[in-house]
Amino acid sequence: MKRQLVVAVSAALAVAAASAALVANAATGDRPSARHAPAARQFVGYWMGIDPLDGGDSRRGITRKSGGSFAVIGRDTVFTLCDGTDRAIVTVGDATPSGRSLVSDNFVISCTNNGQTISLKLRYDVVDRNIIRETLTTQSGDPVDKIIFHRVSAR
Repeated sequence: MKRQLVVAVSAALAVAAASAALVANAATGDRPSARHAPAARQFVGYWMGIDPLDGGDSRRGITRKSGGSFAVIGRDTVFTLCDGTDRAIVTVGDATPSGRSLVSDNFVISCTNNGQTISLKLRYDVVDRNIIRETLTTQSGDPVDKIIFHRVSAR
């Protein structure tokens, strides 16, 4: 009788532990984690955000190229680095996945009002399934801007 009780309690504990592990895994299943890097397609789509530095409406389109790199095209309603105008285009032709991020040293702002070109470093980090953070720095690594983008397109 004692042995049956020990076996029953052990079985109940095993079922409880397995259930807890299953629930914990399901709770984090939609969020990328360090051990589950998001698929590269996570970045593809049309993204919108508000620049906290100038309040401008920022938009980015990210597509995957045939070689596995990514292209970005974008616009803002305010380009502080182009004398505060909305006359500029953002382009990236060589963004590559790096862990949970998408990175490039060639984030180019082409100011159409004065012909100036500004080249920055780019990093997109996945925050959630439909949220990424764009971090821009100078080529020497000095911070320029951070914008949170929300995907507004289907993948």
